[in-house]
Order: sequence, then structure tokens, then C-alpha cells
Amino acid sequence: MRKKSKIELLILWFVLFASVTFCQESQKWSDYWEILQSVPQKLPATQSTTLFSTSALVWIRIYQKAISTQDLPSCAFHPSCSRFAFAAINEFGIVKGVLLAGDRLMRCNPFAFPYYPFDGEKLVDSVKNYRLK
Repeated sequence: MRKKSKIELLILWFVLFASVTFCQESQKWSDYWEILQSVPQKLPATQSTTLFSTSALVWIRIYQKAISTQDLPSCAFHPSCSRFAFAAINEFGIVKGVLLAGDRLMRCNPFAFPYYPFDGEKLVDSVKNYRLK
């Protein structure tokens, strides 16, 4: 085995281990800008978390804590796009959650104002709107 592939395997192992380890702590973190209301503090007992979904949730939390906190909150929506992605993956699973988050990121622009309710400060678009009735 080449040295480079050993290093790549070590990095991959570390990322997977960190994702599994920190997913338990990710529910305890709070956001600096807004109170978490749409995501429950504990996962429902019926929902099974997979390695991919917990890894995605950990990477979203890392983004929220390391990158997003260095800028002023500039998302046009409430909840913010990263909060929406976290709630969507948490509620619908990795596939539908990532698709909804990608759709939300494409809609997060100044031209979205006529299409969503405005609460006086930001546009309102929660994950609850995407549940099947």
C-alpha cells in the first residue's frame, strides 16, 4: 500500500469517527443568532439515523459554528438556510433533506420576496410546509 493511500484512509477514518462521536453532542449546541424552534431537541424514537445523515448533520453544525458565525446573519429566510437544511435532514432523511436544502439554497436570493410570507424582518419558509398532508 502506498503511503499516500494510507494517509487518505487515516483521514477518512478520522472524519467518520468524528462524525459519529460528535453527532451526540450536536443536539446540545445552540446558535448565536436565533433560537432553535423547528428542530426538536431529541430525535423521535421512530426515526433511524444513518451514518450519512449524522455525518451531514455534524458538517452542518461545523459550518454553523466555524464559518457562519464570522459573518453577520444575511440569510433572507427564517429559519436560516443552514437551520432549514438541518431540520430537513433530521425530519425527512438524507436524500429528501439534501434535495430540500439544495432547493432552499437556490431560492435564497433577493427575487424570492414576492413569493413567500414576510414577517417584518425575514421571509418565512419552514420545513413544516413540505410535509405530505
